[in-house]
Amino acid sequence: MLTRKQKIKYLIDSVLASGQRNQCVYCKSEDCKEIDRKYFVTKLMECQNCHLYFRYPVDKKEENANFYQTEYQESDKITTDLPDSSLLEKMKNEGFTVGNKNANRYLELFARLFPEEKSLRIIDYGSSWGYTSYQFKQAGHQVQGYEISRSRASYGIKNLDVDICMDEKTLRRENHIFFSSHVIEHHPDIASMIHLAESLLINGGYFIAFCPNGSLPFRLKNQEIFHRFWGKVHPNYLNADFYKYVFRNQPHYIASNPIIKENIHPLQMRETTIDDLSGEELLIIAKFVKT
Repeated sequence: MLTRKQKIKYLIDSVLASGQRNQCVYCKSEDCKEIDRKYFVTKLMECQNCHLYFRYPVDKKEENANFYQTEYQESDKITTDLPDSSLLEKMKNEGFTVGNKNANRYLELFARLFPEEKSLRIIDYGSSWGYTSYQFKQAGHQVQGYEISRSRASYGIKNLDVDICMDEKTLRRENHIFFSSHVIEHHPDIASMIHLAESLLINGGYFIAFCPNGSLPFRLKNQEIFHRFWGKVHPNYLNADFYKYVFRNQPHYIASNPIIKENIHPLQMRETTIDDLSGEELLIIAKFVKT
């Protein structure tokens, strides 16, 4: 959520960068088509090769990093705001079950993918101040978080006793799950995020990501919300066609909320399943099978 000052800066920066090359931020193709526009100068482009939707002009990586260190705020008052000691204690006593940060739906998903494993090794990528990592740890899993914001990572380490790294190079390998929730739509280099996940997973490990849904069924059903969901804070808009392209050689499952939990199971070789795509939130589960 941007303040008025941030919106003005975003518009000015977009005008100044409007002469940059129009190139897909994932596959680098220059065959890109405009599908939406805001403020006359910011455009949502669709790559005709990989089908990623991305915002043009594109921020430089250092600008993106600085934004999430100093300016990024969410309106839900928990993702980016750091609670005082009394509020944190209340959240912990409630097990984070009150509000929208309850991780039980993720834990059930993990259990369905690994029905015989009681303690999984999990990377919580984009862990903010650790409320999800904390719940994973309380459930008996071995969790390591990664967070770009130093202030939020430090808060989680100190107040929740969770392991949160601020340098991707220090993340451990041989994990069962590389998990992210509403992170990939912010990331300036999606390819590097996916390659990182592959390098950190065991053979047969899962890449799991939740994000806003840019798929055509949702877009046609909710044009106004679709238009609102992309911009400065969400430079990428993920959709099923993009994920099908990226994970075309890996077993994968793609769906939107509400997720039909009975359809979640260990993925078999060459298995590809696409469920209903008309909900606001998109889920990708991809299994990395190393040959």
